[in-house]
Amino acid sequence: MKRNLFYLLPLLLTLGVACSPKSDPIVIPTPTGTFNGLFRLLTKNSTTGKYDTLKDTIILKMNASFHFAVVADTTVKHAGSHGTFAFDSNYIQFNDSTFKASAPRTKNHLVGVYQYLYDGKNFKMLRASSSINPDTIGRYDLVKSAN
Repeated sequence: MKRNLFYLLPLLLTLGVACSPKSDPIVIPTPTGTFNGLFRLLTKNSTTGKYDTLKDTIILKMNASFHFAVVADTTVKHAGSHGTFAFDSNYIQFNDSTFKASAPRTKNHLVGVYQYLYDGKNFKMLRASSSINPDTIGRYDLVKSAN
């Protein structure tokens, strides 16, 4: 009997902690402010199998009413744009109002769903293998520069 209670005790303790009403809520910081940094586009070379990298410096402005704008000298590989965004603890979605899916693209737009990390200062986003080009990876490494 004692041996059965010994095996049952960890289960009861786990259930007790899991059902406890004393849990701290997880606060997800809203990514707002002005962010400066680098956009990288990695494209798989079909001949060598290695990735080619294109870089562009961007400025991303995000506000508390869930609007964004990509500004700065966007002449290299990233288009200037604006629109709305929504996020949860793992993913952020951008709805670019300047993006037209049917139009030919020479520059990348901040559109679609990205996996992200934000700690209040550093803002990193990654989007791998879009349906348009499955051999590309878009990566943003941004740092908050102003509120």
